[in-house]
Amino acid sequence: MKPNNLTEFNSLSNLDGKASSLIVQSTRMDLETNTYISELWKGDKGSWKKYKSGSYNFTNPKFAKLTNSIFYIKSPRIPKNKEVKVSSTIQVQSGRTTETVFQTEGKISNYILSKNEKFIYVITNEWSKDFKSIEKKEEEPMYYENLPFHFDSVGIIYNKRSHVYKVNLQSKKSTILINGDKENIISIDSLVEHKNTITLSYSQYNLAGTMLEERVGVVKNRSIDNIFEKGSISNLFYYEDTLHGVGLRNRFDWPTNPTILKFSKPGHASFKFKLFDRNISKAKINNSILYFLYEDSGKTLLRDGTNNIDLVDLNITIKDFAFNDDRIYIIANSFSKPDEIYEIENGRIIKNSKANDYFVNKVKTHKCVYKRINTGESEIDTWGIFVSKDRPTLLNIHGGPASQYGFTFFDEFQTYASAGFNVIACNPRGSSGRGHDFLRDVCGDQWGVADMHDVLTSFKKMVKIMGVTNKNYGIMGGSYGGFMTSWIISHKPNMFKSAIVERALLNWETMVGTSDIGIGFPEMYLLDNMSKNINLYREKSPITFASNIKTPTLIIHSEEDYRCPVEQAEQLFSNLKRRGVESAMLRFPGESHELSRSGKPVHRKQRFDHIIKWHKNYLS
Repeated sequence: MKPNNLTEFNSLSNLDGKASSLIVQSTRMDLETNTYISELWKGDKGSWKKYKSGSYNFTNPKFAKLTNSIFYIKSPRIPKNKEVKVSSTIQVQSGRTTETVFQTEGKISNYILSKNEKFIYVITNEWSKDFKSIEKKEEEPMYYENLPFHFDSVGIIYNKRSHVYKVNLQSKKSTILINGDKENIISIDSLVEHKNTITLSYSQYNLAGTMLEERVGVVKNRSIDNIFEKGSISNLFYYEDTLHGVGLRNRFDWPTNPTILKFSKPGHASFKFKLFDRNISKAKINNSILYFLYEDSGKTLLRDGTNNIDLVDLNITIKDFAFNDDRIYIIANSFSKPDEIYEIENGRIIKNSKANDYFVNKVKTHKCVYKRINTGESEIDTWGIFVSKDRPTLLNIHGGPASQYGFTFFDEFQTYASAGFNVIACNPRGSSGRGHDFLRDVCGDQWGVADMHDVLTSFKKMVKIMGVTNKNYGIMGGSYGGFMTSWIISHKPNMFKSAIVERALLNWETMVGTSDIGIGFPEMYLLDNMSKNINLYREKSPITFASNIKTPTLIIHSEEDYRCPVEQAEQLFSNLKRRGVESAMLRFPGESHELSRSGKPVHRKQRFDHIIKWHKNYLS
């Protein structure tokens, strides 16, 4: 796979089913227009029909259960005239007729159909009441009293509010059910209807104005009666007539496993699966059975939580699932193959879609070597792509650290292998998919100690397992992976001949004041307050040891990265240049922390071109 092939595979999401039909959202990059194109595919018994979206994007499709209608969000992909106000709409298609049932100048985050399907409830994100009337918003000075005033990948948030509208599907008239200006709601994560009651999870600024707090509340008389305020909850649903949600019981328990919580009474949340020591990401109910996705050792699997049965145990990543008739369908990918829809049958998966047949037939991809490696202190899941024993090798380190590499189609690994590099990656302590204790093994004094041991030991052992004899090694990573890359090349300055530090955490001390999660996140991992133990923050910052670095280093960062702000990268670049270390900085305008995953297509290709060129210059 080469950088140009980025446009040739489709990412599937938002799968829904009804009777014998399925509908799914398909998204791909387009370099010519420098945008993402999202379309809908409807399948019936393996036969698929595309809903072309023209100059719009069609997203989040849902079947009506009582009629033959299909709902979806329609939003402009390329505004033709910046002076024209852009609007997002909810469309309903019945047969050959399509009509608009709701429209807003803001963004539609989500929507649900009422149980009787006479109404839909629409979640929007719009300008706040005071800011909406300002004509030249881009010239208005920012006056804010709370943190964070911006949030990564979302942008400025202090002047935005989220609302809930109730739309009558017959008359198309809408009324505001929850006024985000009145309730001071910054975002709404989930909404569910049960027995004429609407429950939602949402975020507000705390009283001190220092961070966002998530709450769960019931809508009563167009206001919210909070029933839980301590956690971080999304994906609300009802199971056995009781409210449940996926998330954390206490937001400051992080890092730990997100799990399914049961809200049996106001102010109380209990663990649905107390002994299930894996992180749960999504849950749905079908025919009174609770199903959920969870991460495990580089896989993402689907489990029947009611009967405590895994429906498949394969080396795959399941992204979403849906039901029609009595059948279960999933969106899944594997290390060498991108997304497709599969039916689960007796523990096997049967391919149902052809979304990426063209890509698979045209583009060469690489399979993986997998080993669980004993590092002397832990057992670490490790993956490699072997190209040749005579080729250089790239060590990749994931972000988080509470995330995982695995049996997932990852464009980065495929692209580096096709460029002629052996590839090695692992899930060190601190990664998800291995339980609570594993997640927390990098907290406090172990930050940069346990994880570096795992990364380097598994790398060295995988090099031997793969039989690589070329000693030219490169290292790279983003976010936490950027931290670990800079940490390693400052503590092991002779091990790697090339490094790429991307969107990295480099200085805990300044991150506290500049990151959108600077208040809270550092204490969760370092287990101490900066004002009480500033020496710890400095001891755990790569910038403190940057003067040891002599590895040629490319620093990649985005101008609008609010998670690890660009000042982090500037500190490292300044240090390297002052000391004459071969280095360069690559900055992307208008991009966030998510550049490598959802940045503009042209920027994603340019990023790959620079990465490959840098490593080839120093490893060939």
